[in-house]
Amino acid sequence: MLVSSAISRIKAAGHDISEEYSNEDCIAFLNTAIQQISSLLIAAQYPALVQEVLVRNGDNLPQNYIKCAGTYPIKMTNNKAVIIDDDVEAVAFRYWATPDLITADDTELPYSHDAINEVILKGAVILALNENEYDVTQDSSLMSSLQSAIASAMA
Repeated sequence: MLVSSAISRIKAAGHDISEEYSNEDCIAFLNTAIQQISSLLIAAQYPALVQEVLVRNGDNLPQNYIKCAGTYPIKMTNNKAVIIDDDVEAVAFRYWATPDLITADDTELPYSHDAINEVILKGAVILALNENEYDVTQDSSLMSSLQSAIASAMA
């Protein structure tokens, strides 16, 4: 999904004829929704969010690290990786990570999956409407149902 399309849809859903939501506001709503959905997908073990990096003693944890994807001879303390086995110099480390935040320069949302993008968009719309104190109770309930359906399908 194009970022520009998502922004247009957020503004249309909020009936934003007075340009109350700037593009930067819409990107912020999208980023919050992306991080929320990504966390849900990680909990459901969506494999597209697994990353791999070579870790050496004392390396910082990777950007957007959430949790390990497996068991490794590594302990993590204070954002640093320490290899427990003295005979091992580096470990190929697989981990779950959320996508980077999108910016105005990005052309597409981080997912190529239509259903995930629709849920992200719905979440961003709810955030935008909530900002203007609309009653989003019913929308939030529908959003929870969508999230559960996607998490079940992806697991």
